[in-house]
Amino acid sequence: MRFRPGPWHVVLVVALAAAVGGVLAEGRRTREDPADVVRALRASRGPVLPAASLAGASSRGELQRYDRERLYELVNGAAEAYLSRGFASCVATVYAFPGPAGPLEVAAEVHRFGGEDGARAQLAAERPRQAREVPGLPGAASDGQVLLATSGRDLLKLTALDPGPEGGEALAALAAAWRKEMQP
Repeated sequence: MRFRPGPWHVVLVVALAAAVGGVLAEGRRTREDPADVVRALRASRGPVLPAASLAGASSRGELQRYDRERLYELVNGAAEAYLSRGFASCVATVYAFPGPAGPLEVAAEVHRFGGEDGARAQLAAERPRQAREVPGLPGAASDGQVLLATSGRDLLKLTALDPGPEGGEALAALAAAWRKEMQP
């Protein structure tokens, strides 16, 4: 007796071929814009500060990380204001820049908030009275001693620890490197 395929066999082969074709077609379709994926990955990694070499600094201290429970260690008297605006996490360090009278130190902090509104509200609350817009850094404000800028839900706060005209240049260089680091 010889085996002859019946109509059920044909139906099974056609169904199998359709399933394989569907899987192949779905796998070849691009589902998300690669730039959106990169932005999402960067946002999920937490707040970041650039390497010293990218900012023109001679060194960068060890990064210190703060969450909602440890924020008071960094901003003791102002922690409640940050928390009320949706503070999530922070990274902080000190950079050293070469200067004519020795190294110029800049304290750098990046605070991550739950949303862009929280970051912008904290910038408005901390903006120095004499602050002016920083050329080449839209939305950044500085008085030469402190520089504040936002990017999405992150707030950058830079403070020159040594007074002098070189401080403003170091702040701007560090802020520009941070903005570049934030771009996809």
